Order: sequence, then C-alpha cells, then structure tokens
Amino acid sequence: MQDILHLPAEEVEIPFSILDTDLYKLTMQNAVLHHFHEAQVVIRFTNRSPHMLFNRECFDWVQQRVLRLSELKLRPAERIKLKEAYPWFPSKYLDYLENMQLDPVNQVKLSFHPKSDGGSLGEVGIEIKGPWRDTILYEVPIMSILSEGYFNFVDTDWDHEGQFELAKQKALALFSPPSPTTPLIFSEFGTRRRRSFRTQDTVIRGLIAGFEEYKAKGGNGGLLAGTSNVYLALKYGLKPAGTIAHEWIMAIGATYGYKGANGRAMDMWEEVYPPGPSGAPLTMLTDTYTAQAFFADFTSNPERAMRWPTLRQDSGDPFAFVKLAKENWKIIEDISGIKRDHENEIAKGKRVIFSDGLDIETALALQKGCDEIGMAAAFGIGTFLTNDFKKTTNPSEVSKPLNIVIKLNQINGKNCVKLSDDRGKYTGDVEEVRRAIDELGLPHEHEDKRRG
Repeated sequence: MQDILHLPAEEVEIPFSILDTDLYKLTMQNAVLHHFHEAQVVIRFTNRSPHMLFNRECFDWVQQRVLRLSELKLRPAERIKLKEAYPWFPSKYLDYLENMQLDPVNQVKLSFHPKSDGGSLGEVGIEIKGPWRDTILYEVPIMSILSEGYFNFVDTDWDHEGQFELAKQKALALFSPPSPTTPLIFSEFGTRRRRSFRTQDTVIRGLIAGFEEYKAKGGNGGLLAGTSNVYLALKYGLKPAGTIAHEWIMAIGATYGYKGANGRAMDMWEEVYPPGPSGAPLTMLTDTYTAQAFFADFTSNPERAMRWPTLRQDSGDPFAFVKLAKENWKIIEDISGIKRDHENEIAKGKRVIFSDGLDIETALALQKGCDEIGMAAAFGIGTFLTNDFKKTTNPSEVSKPLNIVIKLNQINGKNCVKLSDDRGKYTGDVEEVRRAIDELGLPHEHEDKRRG
C-alpha cells in the first residue's frame, strides 16, 4: 500500500487520515483524557455567513464524508512520525489515538433546513454529542468537509490555477517587508476553512518555495515556522504548530467557575505538559473571557506567568493588545524583581502571536508596531492563505470563503460560553453569558450585540 504521507494531493479524498487536523485538537485531546476522561459534551455548528446556503447535493456529500470519519485511525507509520515531530505526546496517549474509533452515526446529527423556494437551498445544522475525549476530534474535519463540499457543489465558479505562485509571492512579501520592519515569523493556520485539501497542500508547497527563495537570496530573520495541519507538517517536514483553543478554557470556566478560569486552565495544562527546558511550548490564548479577565489572572501569579512566554491574540484591537501585554509584563517583572537596563528590555524573550483574520498588510503593520515597542511577534495566518480565490468568470470578483464555526456548547449539562475582545461578540446561552460577565466583573456592554 502506498505510504499515506506521500499520496499526491489530487488523489486524496477527504477524510483520509486522523492527522488531517490541527495540532491543538490532539494536544487538547491528550489533556482532556487526563483531566476530563468521563466528561460528556454538546458541540454545535454556526454559519456566520447565513446568506451562503448549501444545496442538497452538497449536504448529501458532506453527510457521506462525515460518516466515513469512523474509518480513521492513527496508522503505525503516522504514529512514528508524530512522536518524532511532537515528542511531548506520551505513549499512553498515542495508544489511545491508535485504538479509538469515532462513531459519527451516534455522535453527529446532521440536518438540512430548506430556505429557498422549492427547498433546493438551505442551512445545515450540526450537533455533536458524546464523550469529550473523542468528540473533540470532530470540529476540524467537519468544518473542512463543509467548506470543500460548498465549493464543490454550490460556488463552483473558481479553479486551482495559480495557487502555488500566489502562496509563494505571499511568503516573499511577508519575508521581505517594504520598510525597515523585521521579517515575519509565521505559520499556516488554514485547515478549518480551506477551499479544499488540495488547496492547502498547494499553499504549503508555495510557502516553502517562497521561504527557500528568500533564504537563497540571503534573507535572514524571516521564518516559515510551520503549519497547524499535522498531516501536512509531517508530509513536508515542517513543525506542527499550535497548543490551546477556546474550548479548553470554556470547559474549565463552565466546570469550575469563570473567575480565575484562565489561570486554572494554565495550571491544568502544565500538569499534562510540564514546563522546563525540554518541555512543550506554552502559549496561552487570551480572549476566551476578554483580555481584561485574562490579565487579571495572569498577573495574579507572576511565577506562573514567567513560564508562559507566548500569548495569542485572536480578537479585538491587536495594536492595543500589544501595549496591554507589555504593560502587564512590566507588572510581572517588577513583582518578580527583574532588573532591566532600558525600557525595551521589558518582555524580553516574550512573544505575541496574532491569529485574527490576518492578511499581508495587517501582519506587516503589526510587526512594525511590535518592533517599535520592543515586543517579539509571530503570526498564524489561515483563510487568507487557504481560501483566497477569484471568480473564474469575473476575476475582479472575490469567491468568498465561508465564515463557519463549531463551538463547545455544554459540558456535563453546564452551558459553555465565550466572550471576546470584539465588543458584544460572544457565543453561548444569553443568561449564562450574563452570569459570566457578572462573575468576572466585566461591563455589560458585552451584551450590546450577539453573534453565534
């Protein structure tokens, strides 16, 4: 049988590998097995672009592909390469991943709701129920299946031509900024909303080609740091990138209370991935219950904060966040008694990763802003890389990507909510959101607008 890690992308039909997912699903699954082995959850889908409806042919195709998720298991060759690439996974976890089997027939409910005359177009409903230790793996493949299905059967006015060169030129632009700005360090984060698996594979090859050309011309400082897609990282010898997503912190907030949830999430993560010189990278997501609530937890334990050198910004004003991060690092360093010779030594060795709807212009501007205040930066760039297309019949018109999410809704019968640094943008039960806001002492302006 041909090595699954060397199949040509155009011959691959999704789903084909349990590793065609983002790294954070695996790192979190390992943590869930440790801390929430018996937890039962409800996970729900939201289409944030409701004007982009699905047709029945697409729905039937999606349903067939979701059912095939039951066939996926970690293969021995994949296990060996995964352990080499991410040595912090214990054998016990890899044993679990090798032997587990998803049960989409009983765990995933898909439904089609006609919205147009004749019922040819409609909205898709998805509800996932079952043990969190297994159902945590559904989000990424189902979202990528939905996106690929939509662009196979609904919006078909596009083609793959030019994607390799487009990705290559984007990489070169990121590595060679027009002004005296530090060349970027970035990873590809586009699995969930990619146009297709073939597109993501092509984009990765284009980014690698751009990085190689940059280095061949004497470029220094810029770095293609990896990809969130584990399969493609292993295929192309890149680093799998990513650690924690919102659902980890959401579940902990719902289970143990919102006050102190960020700190508790960090403590529980460290139990699974002990810090140290040879420990797994520690990167904390900051906006599950707003940056205000996060930094209150962060500065409450300076010793712990010093062990987490990287913060990920995923909503709100990124320029304001960088200044806020530096101010809080100063507080932590002052409490810790760290002496510095000049202002820009604050946050030395600390980094902000930006991952909120980035393109070249925004990323370069953020890098420049970080340079100016002495903060290290890195970038996780997703949809801009893996779903950037024009209409074939009218190349001046964008073929818009879907804006879809799958979020944790309940854990053990308790509602899960996510606040955000985008004012009023949150997910979850309205009453539970109010309770979270009150418990965290946040202003009720977060209730002004509501989005799923």
